[in-house]
Amino acid sequence: MDLPYDRNQTAEAFDTFGEKEWDRHDATPADRVAFHVHRQYLTEFIRSGDRVLEVGAASGRFTVELARLGARIVVTDISPGQLGLNVTNVAEAGLESSVEAREPADIIDLSDYAERSFDAVVCYGGPLSYVLDHADQALGEMLRVTKPDGHVLLGVLSVHGALHAFLSGVDDEIKEFGIEEMESIVRTGDLATHHSSVGTPAHLFSWGELRSLLERHDCDIVAASAANFLSIGNDEVCERWLQDPAMWDRFLAWEVRSCAQPGAIDAGTHIIAVVRRR
Repeated sequence: MDLPYDRNQTAEAFDTFGEKEWDRHDATPADRVAFHVHRQYLTEFIRSGDRVLEVGAASGRFTVELARLGARIVVTDISPGQLGLNVTNVAEAGLESSVEAREPADIIDLSDYAERSFDAVVCYGGPLSYVLDHADQALGEMLRVTKPDGHVLLGVLSVHGALHAFLSGVDDEIKEFGIEEMESIVRTGDLATHHSSVGTPAHLFSWGELRSLLERHDCDIVAASAANFLSIGNDEVCERWLQDPAMWDRFLAWEVRSCAQPGAIDAGTHIIAVVRRR
């Protein structure tokens, strides 16, 4: 991986990204589906009373969901701006009492937290994609602070899913930067700053690559899923089904099942994985 991780650049990028981090979860039907699928795995693996470390918590979308599940949450993010939004959004939801602490932290160095001190760690939104060549170090840190048999829930940006979801944007990028630059992104998964919607470099994973990363560590993979699949490219019908709550609920159940199929895991905008610490 040729792109180096720059902590300050990443923090500044997410400071600038601001409220768009909150808004992106319901910008399109596929985004709403992705939020639902992520939340589904929280519901499955987080129990009321669990002490949870949320890394890369950003503006608080999943902090709110963890609080609603009864978790006690230590909220961390590399971006002071996102932590400020987290305070506001969690307070507006009336759930601030569920937050044990809120602290700046870099996912590659969680040394402020003791080994085996959390029932679960949640790393949604793609922090592992933004640490680039430090992904092994970051995963090792998350597992270190997790209790044996506890779970780490994580999400990464998907290289094949990005092609699936944003092919018209790929065409625009080719026109601006040339086919060879796009070929390099597809081949390596490395996304330079000028290609990133957030404004900082990122690494887009395949499921095979993410699985290899997970298998290098002291954990067992217990679930894997695309964040969205059926909904991608189908905004019109999804918007229509959104008007019928019973149909939308049925469709979401179809999405959850479809996204977990082996042939679909690479096809969503993000890949979700859940591992159990040995």
